Amino acid sequence: MSSLTVEEDQKWLPTHVQVTVLRGRGLRGKGKHGTSDVYTIIQLGKEKYSTCVAEKTTEPEWREECTFELQPGVPETGGRSSCPAGSNELVLIAMHRALMGLDVFLGQAVIQLDKIFHETRCVKNEWYKLNSKSGKKEKERGDIQVTVQFTRNNLTASMYDLIMKDKDLNIFTI
Repeated sequence: MSSLTVEEDQKWLPTHVQVTVLRGRGLRGKGKHGTSDVYTIIQLGKEKYSTCVAEKTTEPEWREECTFELQPGVPETGGRSSCPAGSNELVLIAMHRALMGLDVFLGQAVIQLDKIFHETRCVKNEWYKLNSKSGKKEKERGDIQVTVQFTRNNLTASMYDLIMKDKDLNIFTI
């Protein structure tokens, strides 16, 4: 018999977070003609993804998604306790692709996953303000629209497990 209470046993906790970077607005123009060749880096902990480059725009449209595996306990504890640093913060960094030299920072947004999880528990579609790097003077950098969705991938349960959960364990009874 399990020592879990009914409430703990039925508590839904996600194992993954799906992030969809939809579009940007009001981004800074760092290239010719006051536009940028913009891409977004999506990072959770040490894992990173990048969108494709939207060329010659300050209003990019990406509609690209990626999925990150969550560290155990992240949504409910806020990444505190034994979770690695940064495992609760989804970081979005908008960059201008430079043809020569280093790419140029346009702005970043940091999303606290535990806060979103406690607010919605499923899908959150919102515009996030892009900020300057920490320690730098804050400038208007535009916004980025992102959808965050928590999911659970449970590959250990089978249909047999689900059917038999509340039934007698003796397979010979009818």
